Amino acid sequence: MSLKKRITASITAAALTAASVLTLSGCSQSVSRAMTVNGEDIPAGIYILYSGHAYADATQKLKEEQPDLDTSADGFDYYNQTVDGISFADYVKRETENYCKRHTAVNDVFSDLGIEFDEETRDEANDVWQAQWDFDVSSYSSSTAFSYLKGANTLGDYLESIGVSKSSFRDYTINTYCASEIFEHYYSEGGTEEVPKDDIRKWIDENYSLTRYFSISLKDSEGNLIEDEAELKKLEDLANEYKDKLSDGGSFAEVYAAHQKYLKEQSGEEDTSESSDSTDEKDDKDYNSLIAKTSTSPSEEFVEALFKQEKNTITVFKTDAYYYVVQRLDVLETEGADGEDETDYVKNYTKTALQELKGDDMENVFKDKYSSYVSEVNDSAPDYAREQAQNALNGLTTITQIQYQNYYSQLFNYGG
Repeated sequence: MSLKKRITASITAAALTAASVLTLSGCSQSVSRAMTVNGEDIPAGIYILYSGHAYADATQKLKEEQPDLDTSADGFDYYNQTVDGISFADYVKRETENYCKRHTAVNDVFSDLGIEFDEETRDEANDVWQAQWDFDVSSYSSSTAFSYLKGANTLGDYLESIGVSKSSFRDYTINTYCASEIFEHYYSEGGTEEVPKDDIRKWIDENYSLTRYFSISLKDSEGNLIEDEAELKKLEDLANEYKDKLSDGGSFAEVYAAHQKYLKEQSGEEDTSESSDSTDEKDDKDYNSLIAKTSTSPSEEFVEALFKQEKNTITVFKTDAYYYVVQRLDVLETEGADGEDETDYVKNYTKTALQELKGDDMENVFKDKYSSYVSEVNDSAPDYAREQAQNALNGLTTITQIQYQNYYSQLFNYGG
């Protein structure tokens, strides 16, 4: 989650360590510090942001412990629940403090390893926090999904309203870049504990399937399942005809175009396209679909069958409502189309594979670092873990929601 302005060259390991003790502007000294970790002050704003993470963890764990719990019931209050054997509030507070310890550990490990950001990473880190802080949310404030924004003009306005200063948000964001650089230092190519390329390729191969497919509906024009045996046999023969054409080396684009022409004929539409030119603007690669093993689209049944299918084969797969003509490819043998990288799936999913393979190991590095840290909560500060955790979670998920609604691309144009 990346944009375009400049960060000063002074952001180095030392500067990052110092950044973690910045306080909230406009707050009294008694509440600017939420706690100390290993002698370092944790500003209220950073503590509040991590309370959002802890709140999300608590609600997720509650769902796992009580899957039948009706959280939508009138008067339901998470803080009346018990999680992991303790009160919801105590769980959020405990995990918030652990997040703050991790925050400090990341800065310390970054400094211990002598890592420094290169210019590109410094620029990107600054671009991200600045653009997110300045992101105009005024058009969302009145919508139901963003009602918590309560008329804020920017995301920064909202964060400040719950006690998060601009400097705290900056330090919180840059800390994620520190963690990423540490991860690269250990596990990426050339790292001190470099993950073998074969392990990366194996993980991608086991967790993603590259396919081209289309469906043939077994429903009539009114949406009812076809029961006539002759009609069903006709559709089965059609699916197998397409399969045979693909198996004989036929173009997927041409086979798919033939099916679209068939559908028009069945519906009585006049096909005005010239069959010889119908696929001129389409290449077979345009129909590539990368499907994760955890996906449920187009259905769990489809995904399960796909991962059982041999690579570089064509098959017909039947469900209650569809025949699927499926061509499974080899995700490891793809190359960038016309010199572009978007279809080089090994390259594009290496970071995902590394995270899945070594994410837990990385967290253990940080846990080992902060296991001996002494922390102390500022008793004069408000109970942020109870008062602001839900608000913090709302703020942290705003960018994700905007991304989902296809507005996130605006961030990449920050600063023109």
